[in-house]
Amino acid sequence: MRPADAFATLGVPARFDISERELRAAWMRRAAGAHPDAAGEVNASAALNEARAICADPIRRALALLALRGAPPVDLRAMPQEFLLEMMELRERADACAGDPAATAELRSEAVARRDDSLGEIASLLDGAEAQSIDEQRARRVVGAVNVVRAFDRMIEQLDREEAGGPGVAP
Repeated sequence: MRPADAFATLGVPARFDISERELRAAWMRRAAGAHPDAAGEVNASAALNEARAICADPIRRALALLALRGAPPVDLRAMPQEFLLEMMELRERADACAGDPAATAELRSEAVARRDDSLGEIASLLDGAEAQSIDEQRARRVVGAVNVVRAFDRMIEQLDREEAGGPGVAP
């Protein structure tokens, strides 16, 4: 399945800001008839599951919307330059927090808030009326924000392991 087809497969609007509840309801409606036990086909059921996985993951959903809207190809590793220095500083703070549960929890809360801010930026870039056709600059900004979300996901995972008393990941 092409990621861009995920929205049509589920029968949901092609937008970034979509709730888990909305996705689940759409999946349930479609899955009821597509499930092999209900005389559906295995391929249709698998396609619905893949579509739900794409739409449920904000990173995959953002990239699917870029493809659906014909965004020009951009470097998928791109990250805002100013964020690289900031992430190095955050990693240093994470290392300094090791062994201090309160400081680790505070940094984790900050990372979650920053991740949420980046998800909001992606939504504003992809869900506005002007976002129906994506130019190269907007595509770069979306991909940059996606990579910021990925960076915070990794940081949050590291902080979660440290809070649980497990080994951290080297920066």
